[in-house]
Amino acid sequence: MVLKRIFKKPTRMGLFGATILAVFQSINGSGFSDNVALRAGLQERQICHNINSGGESIKQCTSGGIPEGKEKLVFPEDLTFEIWGSLEVGTIDYAIVAFLAYTLTALWVHRPIANSSLGSKKRKLVALKSIRWIRIAVLSLFLAILSTANKMGRFAEIYNSWGFGTKTEGSLGWHDGSFGFEPFEWGVLDVAELLALYSFFVYAISKGLEVDRAILNPIPDNRNYIEKIWGGIGEAERAQRNDIEAGAAKANDSFTNLVKLLGASASLNVAASSLDEGNVKVAFNKWKNLTHKKGKQNKDWKALSESLDQVGRFPDEESGEEE
Repeated sequence: MVLKRIFKKPTRMGLFGATILAVFQSINGSGFSDNVALRAGLQERQICHNINSGGESIKQCTSGGIPEGKEKLVFPEDLTFEIWGSLEVGTIDYAIVAFLAYTLTALWVHRPIANSSLGSKKRKLVALKSIRWIRIAVLSLFLAILSTANKMGRFAEIYNSWGFGTKTEGSLGWHDGSFGFEPFEWGVLDVAELLALYSFFVYAISKGLEVDRAILNPIPDNRNYIEKIWGGIGEAERAQRNDIEAGAAKANDSFTNLVKLLGASASLNVAASSLDEGNVKVAFNKWKNLTHKKGKQNKDWKALSESLDQVGRFPDEESGEEE
């Protein structure tokens, strides 16, 4: 209770903002903000030249753009309002991480706790069949993504952004007896490799998950109203073995529906008795309450009449028609 008072439950807008900040921090903290800005055409790289003036070499750079060696968005620290900085932990990183930690703690504090004694569990369309195949699927997808990124030169970009040595390009792998980068061109084997990895991921997911086809294509319920009431009572008896409250609720619903049918039957008897006694007005009002589409007992009367109409009629197995 104390933690719930300290950490407020996150709102939808708060969770949306935390997600955006998490994605931004993963990109900015890895030093890819400058790559994103350059490829999107939002910024250009500053170009600097050495100019000799009076025997001295002066470095002159173009105004605006991303300075050389700056790869990360930061808070301006001086009057120049420069938003590009070096790849190191700064104020913006501490602020974002603190907010994400607060949001994560609030989600844990206000997590929903399932109560098995209240109601029955709903059937799931997709259920977990094998955790081992799910793990294999995640591993195969991870390998496929790494292989795709490597073939597209993403590893070379990371290597260049870290400034380990000379600029390089291509894919990382075993080339000519040594491990390193080499210029890459797409070939049939490369496409076949990625196709095999992604196909195996789909196969592993199909082995690890199963779809409840009964939900997608449910069997139609052709029982009449009275049969559904007795069926509901049987379901209530079975449900009470695992959950007494859920079984009692089903039994109560079935009993309520039965009472409504008996009420419609009683109204019909009152209408018939009133007509025998010559009280046409009462008989007409009762009959109107049963048969008119806006009558209070119209739905119950239809269910009773259709159920009674089906009594003694059985479907023909060959033709499918009722006899």
